Amino acid sequence: MTVGRAGPRLAWPIAAVWLLLVARCAGDRPGPPDSAGLVPDSIPDAYAHPTAALMWPGSTRAFQVLPSGDLYNGEWRVVITPGTEAEPAGAPRVVAYQDRWLPVTRWTRRSPGLRWEFEALAFPEPAPRDSGLIVSLEIRAVNEDATPRAARLHLGLEPPGPDPGFTAFDAPENPSPPLAWNRADTAYAWTAGSGRDAAMSLETRLGPGESAVWHALLPVYPTLSRRLLDLTRRSHAARRRDVVREWRALLEEGTRFALGDASVESALDAARVLLLSSWERRGPLRVPIGGPFHYRDVWLRDGARLIHALSVSGHTDKARELAAGLTALQWPQGAFLSQRGQPDGTGQALWAFEQAFLRPTPDDSLARVVDAASRAWKWFEWQRDFGRQSGWRLGTLMPYADPRDNELVQAQLVGTDAWAIAGYRATARLMRAAGRTAEADLVERTRLAYVADFENALRQTRSPDIPPSWQGVGRDWGNLVVGWPCAVLSPGDPRLARLARRVWADAGGAGLLTYGDRDSLHYYVGADLGTWALLAGRRAQADSVLDAMLHWRNASGAAGEIFSRSGDYGRNLPPHPTSAAALIALVRNSLLFDDGDTLQLTLGARSGWWRGARIERAPTRWGRVDLELDRRGDQAHWRWTPVPVWSALTLPPGTRLAGAPPAPLVTAVPTVVLAPPGTGEARVTVSDAEP
Repeated sequence: MTVGRAGPRLAWPIAAVWLLLVARCAGDRPGPPDSAGLVPDSIPDAYAHPTAALMWPGSTRAFQVLPSGDLYNGEWRVVITPGTEAEPAGAPRVVAYQDRWLPVTRWTRRSPGLRWEFEALAFPEPAPRDSGLIVSLEIRAVNEDATPRAARLHLGLEPPGPDPGFTAFDAPENPSPPLAWNRADTAYAWTAGSGRDAAMSLETRLGPGESAVWHALLPVYPTLSRRLLDLTRRSHAARRRDVVREWRALLEEGTRFALGDASVESALDAARVLLLSSWERRGPLRVPIGGPFHYRDVWLRDGARLIHALSVSGHTDKARELAAGLTALQWPQGAFLSQRGQPDGTGQALWAFEQAFLRPTPDDSLARVVDAASRAWKWFEWQRDFGRQSGWRLGTLMPYADPRDNELVQAQLVGTDAWAIAGYRATARLMRAAGRTAEADLVERTRLAYVADFENALRQTRSPDIPPSWQGVGRDWGNLVVGWPCAVLSPGDPRLARLARRVWADAGGAGLLTYGDRDSLHYYVGADLGTWALLAGRRAQADSVLDAMLHWRNASGAAGEIFSRSGDYGRNLPPHPTSAAALIALVRNSLLFDDGDTLQLTLGARSGWWRGARIERAPTRWGRVDLELDRRGDQAHWRWTPVPVWSALTLPPGTRLAGAPPAPLVTAVPTVVLAPPGTGEARVTVSDAEP
């Protein structure tokens, strides 16, 4: 094998990258641990362009694996050009996580006679620089031909170009760094045997069946050479073992879903990996961010969803830590605001506090968030009282707003009021848990008055369902949360059914909704209608929503936000944390729903799950619950951790009760039985429901 330098030097020094390059030839290749059966190109990917995130919890940057097979961190690209003496390799068809959830990332590229295999994984840079990460990249060339082949690998570092998909928020505005970047102790485009060059070429000749391996370490920030040198002492294989072990341990801290359904289980794991990676430090606080790439900012809309999903999937400490981070967004008047023109953030912050701090048991120190919630409630009441004094018919609803996205209209948005009412409910619950009963009662009375004003305003709109704004204009968005999670109207309200029917008809059926254009699908905007459908007894429609969410994911198990029906996401890169949160919420609500005064079990449990499923350590408002479910012939069986409230047990799909249930169970409807407080097991006889 020969190693040489090639390619022009850039006019500006590129930020830190240390490339360790090792090659060996062998007649066969042992597969890495935990990768049995994984061929990247065999993993499903619903999108038109392959991509994946190389990320780590708490890191302030990430690398994107580009559709070209190069890597990009928001400031510079690592350009990888493998090939033969004849021509370069093509782009990868798929970029896949191991088991479609674990962030050991693999992709394949091909040139005549050669298969190029890539494996990349991210790990945190050691303290005190642990807000950065380093990617360990292994590149393997395999000669699949019957004749010798020259394997050529060109590695270059380049600026992002004129139209990058995103730019790191802390990337220098001017690509020319100060001369101090040339210090010998800092790795700025330092490569083995390459000095200051920004590119290098490697070549080796491979006989039939032989392979060669190269290894690289890629930090997201300029890094001291001696630090990287220390890191090279641990092999790529050892790093892989570390990463697999750490991610498995992180997920083990949460709820365990053993459903006998590999697709759903891996989707849940992939979603939790993303959510656990979507946060940053802001001084002493930890805050949720909108994604590893282009949304590295705090949006209350997305952060609240992320916090809820972590809470219901058992990551209580992280959910509470991130919810506490939202307190920095409260204004002196009491409102919470992260983006101009989006007052719905106040209700969303209060909802996030309730979701995080009351499940599975109230946090030991509620005082801070209860005080914050009280100030926000007073701000809402001040707004309503001001409008009441005006005498205007819509004065008790929230004022005009211009969110600049979503509804895309300047109006009084229905979603602002729906989230405000959810915030009232959350505040009352927080106060009651903190022993502030009189205040909780007052907040509850004002919530009921607000709901009455909301319903009266709906009647005045003369809309058959629920419009996006009280003026009747705008795109459907905040109106889609009225049934759940905001619970302003009961699930059986006919307006909710008509709203779902209208938006699903526009999209071509229950599933993902369109947004702006019939060809433009939005992953999470209509996901709440899936939970509403469960609560309304429309199980098939909820199933259709979940089917669509399971389909529209890439080979790393991640979903985008908005994309065409052909899977083109444009600049709206997956993965999107709110999409991940929506999937977790719907699956979890299908199994355990605890948002009311009854624990509802198996609302949407699929037929396959009834062959025997177990959920362990699921946090609810009445403590952590284990749940087992199975059906054997005409017997449906539940076993769960007893709770101090009634439990509603939904029968397997397509069945109904065959006769009266045994005491102490009572029938609610033909497909639901009720178990009194303290019950922990139930068995009933079922028969096939009439078509």
